[in-house]
This record gives sequence, C-alpha cells and structure tokens, in this order.
Amino acid sequence: MRTLLIALISLILHGFPTAAQPERFIVSQYNTDNGLPQNSVKDIAFDEWGYCWLATEMGMVRFDGQRFVTYGTSELPGMKSTRVEGLTADARGTLYARLYGGQNIKVAVSGLHAAPGPVLLPAWSVHVGRQGVAVDEKEMMLKLASFYRHLGQKPFLFSSSISNNEVYLRNENSLIYFSGSQKGPLEIRDYTGRKPEYALFAGQFLACILPGNRVEAWKNGRLIPAYASIGGPLASDALFLSGDFVTFPSPDGFYAYAGETLYKVMLRNGRLDSEIGLAGIQVPFLSCVRFSPEQQTYYLGSTTDGLFVVQKKQFAAPPFPSPVLDQSLYAQVKAGDDRLIVKNTLISIDQPPRQLPIDSGIASWFFTPDNRQLYYEQNFKLRKLDIISGHSRVVASEDGIVHMSEAGEGQYFFASVRGFGKLVNDKAEGIKAFPQKANILFAKQIRRAYFLVCTEKGLKWYDYERNRVDKSVLESMSIRTVHAEAPNKIWISTYGKGFYLLHNKKLYRMPAGPRQALTTIHSFIEDGHGFFWLPSNNGLFKVKKSELLAYAERRQEKVNFFRFDRTDGLPTNEFNGGCDPSYVWLKDSLLSLPSMKGLVWFYPHKLKPYYPNRDIFADSLTVKGRPVTLNAKGITLSPDFKRLAVQVSSPYFGNPENLDLEYQVAGLEPDWHKVEKNGQITITSLPPGDYKLLVRRNNVNMSDSSTQFVLPIDVQPWFYNTWWFYLFCVCLSVGIGYLLFKRRLTKLQKEAQELENIISARTSELKNAVDELATSEMALLESNRFKDHVITMVLHDMRSPLRFISLISGKLLKNHTHLTSSDLDAYLGDLHMGTQNLLGFTEQFFMWISTQQQGFKINKNLFPVNALFEEIASLYKELFKVNHNRLAIVHTSLECVSDYQILSVVIRNLIDNANKNTYDGEIRLSCREENGQLLISISDTGLGLSDEQIALFMSRDRQAGNRGTGSLLIHTMLDYIQGSISIASEPGRGSTFTILLQNLHQFDTSAQGGSILAGS
Repeated sequence: MRTLLIALISLILHGFPTAAQPERFIVSQYNTDNGLPQNSVKDIAFDEWGYCWLATEMGMVRFDGQRFVTYGTSELPGMKSTRVEGLTADARGTLYARLYGGQNIKVAVSGLHAAPGPVLLPAWSVHVGRQGVAVDEKEMMLKLASFYRHLGQKPFLFSSSISNNEVYLRNENSLIYFSGSQKGPLEIRDYTGRKPEYALFAGQFLACILPGNRVEAWKNGRLIPAYASIGGPLASDALFLSGDFVTFPSPDGFYAYAGETLYKVMLRNGRLDSEIGLAGIQVPFLSCVRFSPEQQTYYLGSTTDGLFVVQKKQFAAPPFPSPVLDQSLYAQVKAGDDRLIVKNTLISIDQPPRQLPIDSGIASWFFTPDNRQLYYEQNFKLRKLDIISGHSRVVASEDGIVHMSEAGEGQYFFASVRGFGKLVNDKAEGIKAFPQKANILFAKQIRRAYFLVCTEKGLKWYDYERNRVDKSVLESMSIRTVHAEAPNKIWISTYGKGFYLLHNKKLYRMPAGPRQALTTIHSFIEDGHGFFWLPSNNGLFKVKKSELLAYAERRQEKVNFFRFDRTDGLPTNEFNGGCDPSYVWLKDSLLSLPSMKGLVWFYPHKLKPYYPNRDIFADSLTVKGRPVTLNAKGITLSPDFKRLAVQVSSPYFGNPENLDLEYQVAGLEPDWHKVEKNGQITITSLPPGDYKLLVRRNNVNMSDSSTQFVLPIDVQPWFYNTWWFYLFCVCLSVGIGYLLFKRRLTKLQKEAQELENIISARTSELKNAVDELATSEMALLESNRFKDHVITMVLHDMRSPLRFISLISGKLLKNHTHLTSSDLDAYLGDLHMGTQNLLGFTEQFFMWISTQQQGFKINKNLFPVNALFEEIASLYKELFKVNHNRLAIVHTSLECVSDYQILSVVIRNLIDNANKNTYDGEIRLSCREENGQLLISISDTGLGLSDEQIALFMSRDRQAGNRGTGSLLIHTMLDYIQGSISIASEPGRGSTFTILLQNLHQFDTSAQGGSILAGS
C-alpha cells in the first residue's frame, strides 16, 4: 500500500485565481514499510516497457506502480554486489545499471509476455556512466578500458556520456574529455578547490555550475560561451548562489534542488532559464529526480528515506476556508461568473466567503433568475432574498419545493413534491396537483410548460397546461436525475438501479461501471468535448458519450469509465445529488460539485486522465510452488498438478482502480474474473486439454487483442487418456476383434457349409421329389389318357364279337323254329366262339389294367411264334367270314422271347384293323429273322393307307378318340416289350405292318415299371 501524504506547497494555485490558498500536491512515499528492500534510492529510470527501476543498496528494484520486485544475488546468479550505483539508457532506450565492483546489468525480456528483468553483462561490453547514455562502441570501450587500467592513484569515479563519441570523466579536481577521433584522453579543465556541480543538459552538452551562478558549458571538448549563467527564479536563490545545491539530468534540461525547491533549467530564447517545478518539498538527502510527462508526476529518490512520488493535485476546494465548506453540501446556485451560493454562504473565487441571512438547512434547491435575487425555502415557506442588500421576505406559503424555472414575462414555474404551480408577481397561482399518485423528486423543464418529472415511480412527461402525464418509463424505479441531451436522447439515473438512455423511443440499460459505482449517478455533466462527468457515491467518472452510444447500439462490448477518487486528491469518494442544481459552471469552465465533505472544484478541460496503455506481463510462474520458465509456446502441466500461480503486472502509476485487470481461462469457461490486487492468478486444477490464460484490462474491448496477455496452457492427460494409449487400445481391440471375427467367421463358414450341404441335400431331395411328382403327374396324365385309349380300343374290339354274337343270336331268334339240328349246332357253335372272343378281349382288358398297377412286371417267356399265330387265327376265323376275308398264316419255326400276352394284343389289334379295312381279300401273318431281329408282318389286300394316314398312325401326339386309338395302344404295348412298328402301304392294293423285336434269344424277366414312358 502506498502511504498518501498531502503536502501544502507554498506555490500559487496554478489554474485557479490568485488567492491566499496554497497549491496542494499528492505525495506518496515508499520505503521499507511498504515494499522497498532498503531506504536508499540512488537513481531512478524508466525502461522501454514502462516499468520504473530503482537503484538501491540492496539490489535493483522494479516498480509497476503497485508492487516492488527486488533483484539481488539470490534472483540474479553471478551478481557479486547488491549495491547499485546508477542507471543509464543507451541511444536505443535499453536500460543499464552499474554495480559496485564494475559489473554491468542490462534490463531485457526473456520471452513473449515475460516481464523485463536484469541480465548480467560481460566485463567491458558497455560503459555505464553516471549521466547521459550508455557507451557500447568498441573503439571507445577499448580507450576507456585502457585509461582505467593505467589510472593509478587519481580515480575518476564519475562519467557523463553525451554519445558513443563524446564522454566526459571527472573527479573533484579535473574534467577529462574522450572522443572517437582522439587517441587518448584530454584534460580540458582543472577545477581544483572550486567544487563545481555537473549536469548533463538534455543530452546536448555538459554544464559545470559554479557558485555565484556561473556556468561553463562543454560540447565536443570545447567551451560554449553563450551559456554562462542561468536566468529565472533560480538566479535569485541564495542557496544556489552560495553553491548549496545539487543537480540532476533531465531529457529536456536539468534540475537544480536548493533548499526545499526543485528548479527546472531549460533553454529559452537561446539562453539558460529556470522555473520552479516543486516548492516546499522536503526530501532528505535527495539523490535523483525523474519527471514523467505522461503521468505529470515527479519521482524523487532519497538516500535515507526511500522514494517520493509527487503529483499536482487537480481537485481543490474553494480557496478560502469556511466552516460551512467542510460540511455535507447539496444544492448550489450560480450568483455570477465567479461566485455561487451554497447553504447560507456566498462563495467567491477571489473574495472571502460571506454569510447570507438565510437558514435553508440542507437545501435541495436554489433558484436565481439573476445575480441579485435568490428564491429558497425556509420554515415551509417560499422566500425571496435580495443578495446585495440581504433583505428577505415570504413569497408564498408553499413547502416541499424541489424545482423552479423560468415561465417568461417575469413569471416562474415551481414544483413541489405534490404538484406544480406558477409564481406570478411573487404570488403562487395555478397550483395543480400532480395527476398521478407519486412524489416528485426532481423536475427538468424541456420546453415552456412541459417538464420531465423524476418521481419515486418512474420518469414522467408532464404537460402543465393540460395537467396531464403523456408518457412514463421505469415506473418501478425511483428516478434520481435526468438529462435531456436532445428531444430523442434522454439520460436517466435511478436511485440504486443504474442509469439508462432513452434514444429514439428505445430504452437502453448502461453498464454499472467499476465496483457497481454507477448504480446511482447524481448528475450528467457534459464538458463540451464529447465527455460526460458522472459524480456518484463511489467516485467521479469520466466517460466518452460516443462509447455509451456504441454500447447501447451493441457496437461495443465495454465502456471505459475513468475513475477519480481520494487517491487522486478528492476529499471524499461520495458526492451528493438529488438537488437542483446539482452542479455549477463558473468562469473559465471551473466546475463545482457538492460532496459529503464540501465543494469540489476542478477544470475538466485541463484535467487529462492518465490511462493505462502498457502491455500486460507475467512476473513469474510457479507450479506446485516451483518456478517455471515462461516461453512463447506457453507451459505444459502434468495431469496431477495441484496449483498454478501466475504473477501478472502492467506498469501503471495512476489510480489502481483504472487498471482493473481481469482474467479468463479460455477453453474452460467464458466468465472473466478479477485479478487480485497483488496481481496473482491461482488455478488449482484443470482437466486435460489445451487452454489459454487471457488477462486484459476490464475497460478494453474483446476485439482489442493487442493489449491482452495470452499464456497457452497444455495440461497433459493421464497415460490412459493419451492418443497413443487410445491407438494402442484401438489396435488391441481391432486385433482381438479380428481374432474373434476370424474365429466366428470360420465357425459361421463351417455352419454355413453344413447348412449349405443340408440345403443342397434338401434342395436335391426336393428337386427329386418335384421331378418325381412331375413325372408321376405326367405318368398319371398319360395313364389316364392311355386308359381312355385302351377303354376305347377294348370297346372298339369288343364290338366285333358282340356284333357277331348279336348277329348269330338274331338269326337264332328269327330262324330257330326252322333250323335243323346241324344248323342250330353251327349257330350255337358260332355263338360260343363269339362269347369266347369276348372273354378273350375281357381278359386282355384285365391284363392291361394290371399293367397300370404299381409294380407291374413284363413277363418275358420263350414261346413259338407259330403257336401265337394259330391262337390268333382261331379267334378271328369266324370274324373273317363276315367280310369274306381269308387269313393266311405262313408257318414258321421261329421262337420269340417276349411277353406273350402283350405281343398277342398288338398282333390282334393289327389283324382286327386289317379285317375291318379289307373286304373279300387276304390277310397274311408271317414272321422272319433279319440281323438278329424278329420281324412279324401283318399284310392285307385292303384299301391301303395314304401317307397322312401312315403319319397319323405313327404319331404319338394325339388325344384319345374314335380314330387312331388302336395305334396308340400298339405303340404303348410295343414300348413295354421294347419293340417297334413300321408300315408299308400302297393305296388300293393293301398295307403291311411289320413288328420289330430285339434280343430274340435273351430271356429277361427283370422288373419293369408299370407306368408308360414319357412321351408315349
């Protein structure tokens, strides 16, 4: 924590009118009580990254505005001494330090986002003097090294370097000059006994200041006669003239400290001139001075009391003391360009305060139509005061008034907590109760007789003439104040609920600011430069209106609220409001605000905020309490890490509330968290994965990544969560799966083969069954057809014996009375023969039926062919007589191996057909042997057959019917006995049917199927 001292300086208040009030400065002192390792600060310098470095007897100290980091022998291995003599930068801005014993240190960064730190340099790699620039030119370094090696008993402990080619060495008596063009050193002045004070002027020349305001200026080893003395207030300082002073370099001149006054010496109109920088500053044993133009701050080092940071206080109270001005104040009203009235006191810029004969208490409003009259409320009465004469009188019996404004023509509107009225000739008229049940807290006239009314139930648009509320917003909130920037742009502050913008009929909620300080705003104050000044209960804020509009329109995610508080010199952080008026502009744009500790005066256009604009760095990284090196690629953590601590800093020497660092662990959560005031970020655990630690200032937009600190973090997974373990598991799973698959596949293939064999067998069985079924079906169809044929044939064959029997029986019936015994015997014999033939045909029919039965066998026997012929002749003897035909049998001794009955059926069919188609002719039955075949011929002398009739007889593709049925039977029967038939015929001359039989002499009785061959 910084120790804040407010010192009253005897300088006239700059910017405020002349008065007896001294100027105030903010002085912060740092010593071993609040961060320094030792109270001797011997030099101060700023590096290129914005950090402040201190040279102490206990090492180099880096200061970021909040914390000190010390680098000694423990932090910098190889460092022989912690006593730092001084700090110097080279022409490029790189900062160097010189240690007792001759070691030099360079300030550098070790990596991206790493905070700068000291690095030891090799001997004589650079020359670091007391003032000026560090010398690193090789030839000059060789000259200096040679000079110091041969110096002997006259040490030259101090050096001032203007450039690499212009170096001055000095001791108490002599001044020596080195240059790149000279072979050796040149003694240019002997100051024995004169005790000059040396100062390097703006890096241009070396000034030797002697008592009595005598100056010798040296450039390139030559005296510059134009700079012989110093003008300005320093020339009349007695201590300076006596030689009791010290000097310190400056980028644009040098400083001289005499007594308690710090003078700034600069060039003005070609001559050395001076001005007072600080007056009344008591710094024991001042050892160094640095001024930061960016901060408008002085840094003063003491060899005994540490570091002093001095800044001009930009806020002030009225220049003359008064008991009233130290109290909590509310309403104030302007009574001229340079004076105002607050409570019962007339305050002037350049005159002592004057008490007025009023007792308004804690006034919530004042109204001055001109600089002579004041309207106020006292003892529940509306009163009017003549400011010049001090005379006061009652105007109206109205109380609870919160607002008065012009109504024109010498008339005034006024508002109380209950309603509105008009003051005409100092008489209250036209009093109207507010049309809604809500207490009036504040009112703002936006046009004649039309008001914005702040109530405890929202903001109302009130028309006095019609006594009507036209519109209302935020009805659930108590409205603190309102600012009508334009008819379509109204800023609204609530009490404790934040502030809003009503723009183009849309209501936007504004951000609550740092620490939620803007939940209650007392005033919206435009400074004419595009900014709002917002006094609150927790500081004063400056913000760009354009940023608020961009935030409302969602073009910007963050709003930069710059905070002023007690750190910046305010008497309190709590301002007052809820009064009319709540702020007053005086001449020269001096702004007056009421607070809990009196009035606060300042010039907004002169107060330039010091914004944080430096990068964010990491001071240190520790994992499990052990330091880790920061590199550009980030850090890698083991999965069992317990604690990651990151120390971050960003050089900023203003109000620490405006730095407001926050961090996010990207990849873990989207929320941002405040960085602790000590700058430490602690992460206790993270799941395995890639993350980024992001650190930014809270007032920086998300899109502005250039000011963000980014630290990649790689948390390694456990071995069982690594990709190679996953790959191994996948490969193992694939291998096991493959083996199981192969085993299963083999099993399935085996089962499939077995199933396929079963299916194939079943299919074959089914196919065979289907084939057998089809064959059976065809056989059945053919059998049925053949049955029809046979039945037809048998019936056909039976007609002949039946006709014969019928003929004989008819003759017997007709002539039996006339017949002789011999004739009757003959007829009876014929009848008997016919019945025998019929019986034969019947037996043949039964024989055929037996062939249709399952398991029918062909009975092949050896029998004489002639016996068969004789049997057939006996059967057809009488039938031949009907057609007067003769049957001629050619005797043969051949024997046949075949089925006797089937062959008999075939021959009888052929004989019967020949008999039917022959009249009064001859039918011949013969047999012969050719080529091992037996040929049985049945020839006739009948009509013969045409080719078509032959083709029809030989065809098997016919249905059963009256024609050709016998031929089908013949073919079928021949198939059974493996025979065939051929026909030779000549129309008109007869036909010959020849039966061909195989295997004449083989006696085969093997079983034959009873079904008819396919296609038969």
